[in-house]
Amino acid sequence: MVPGDVQGRGTQSQAGRGDRTVLLVEDDDDTRLALAELLEEHGYHVAPASNGREAQDYLRGHPRPDCIVLDLWMPNMDGWTFASQVADHLEPRVPMMVITAAQSHWGYPTNPRYVLRKPLDSGKFLGMVDALAAA
Repeated sequence: MVPGDVQGRGTQSQAGRGDRTVLLVEDDDDTRLALAELLEEHGYHVAPASNGREAQDYLRGHPRPDCIVLDLWMPNMDGWTFASQVADHLEPRVPMMVITAAQSHWGYPTNPRYVLRKPLDSGKFLGMVDALAAA
């Protein structure tokens, strides 16, 4: 669960999530661990990565995830660069959402309706992951 937040409820049953994998790309250890725990508690398989390079390595060596959750400000390869690489090289495209503290004037590498600003509301987060992973 995201610290300081109430228990979130997604739109799908937990049983329907068990075969879905989320690639979680977040450099902050505490945030990455909390979100991975939340997703796993709700039946998702989670592939954690602490930056865009680790996420690229995951994509090269594993089956395509059902959804990517992406932070923007990260070392080694930021979220904007990673999203651009995914868009240019990964077909079919993987649904992606952005979690960030970045203001909108920086621009987001996905549709703004798939952006959640930090601190996150776990219910909205799970609902968005559910919708994207099922797409």
